[in-house]
Amino acid sequence: MKKPLIITIGREYGSGGHQIGEIVAQKLGIMYYDKKLINLAAERSGLSNEFIANNEQRVQGGIMHTLAASAAYSGGFFSNQYMPLSESIFVAQAQVIRDIAANESAVIVGRCADYILAERPNTINVFIYAPQDFRVKRIMQLYNLDEAAALKSISTSDKERGNHYFRYTDHKWGKAQNYDICLNSALMGIEKTAQVLVDMARLKDESL
Repeated sequence: MKKPLIITIGREYGSGGHQIGEIVAQKLGIMYYDKKLINLAAERSGLSNEFIANNEQRVQGGIMHTLAASAAYSGGFFSNQYMPLSESIFVAQAQVIRDIAANESAVIVGRCADYILAERPNTINVFIYAPQDFRVKRIMQLYNLDEAAALKSISTSDKERGNHYFRYTDHKWGKAQNYDICLNSALMGIEKTAQVLVDMARLKDESL
C-alpha cells in the first residue's frame, strides 16, 4: 500500500514558508502541521505548550546530551527522563512527526522533519528562501517593526534554526543537497511559489 504523501518545509525566517505551507495544504486538502506540533509534543512528553514553544530551538548541553537524545530517538538505551528537557522536546516531536507520516498526508514545517523522515517513500523535502530585502520588508509589515529590528529578528531566528538543525542532523541547514527542491519565494511571490509545490505534489501522488 502506498504511503501518505508528506511535504516537509524548511524555511528562512521571513521567506513566507509558513504561509506557503498553509496554502499548499489547503489546496491539496491535507493536514498542516507547524505550531500544532507543539501541542502534540506536549501531550506526548508531559511538558507544557509554553515551555516547548520557548525552548524547542534553543541549543543546550554538550555532546553526551546529544548522544542521549539520538539514542532515545532511535529507541536505544536512554529514555526521555534521563535527558535535558531540550532533548526531550526533540525526541517527542520526532515521534509525533513519524506518527503523522505513518497515518496521513500532510505538510510539516520545520522541526528537522526532512531528516527525521529521511529515505521515507512519497516524501517531498522543500527549502524556502528569499533575498534579505524581501524578508526584511515582510517582517516589517507583519510585525510592525522598523528595519533594524526586522534585521535583528531575521539574524537571530536564522541562527537558531541553523544551530538546531545542525545539532540534530549534523547537516548544514539550507544546503541544497539536503532537499528535493529549494525555492526563492521572492521570484514568483507567495501564491505562485505555493502553486509550484501543489503541482509537484500532484505529479508525485496522483491521488491528491
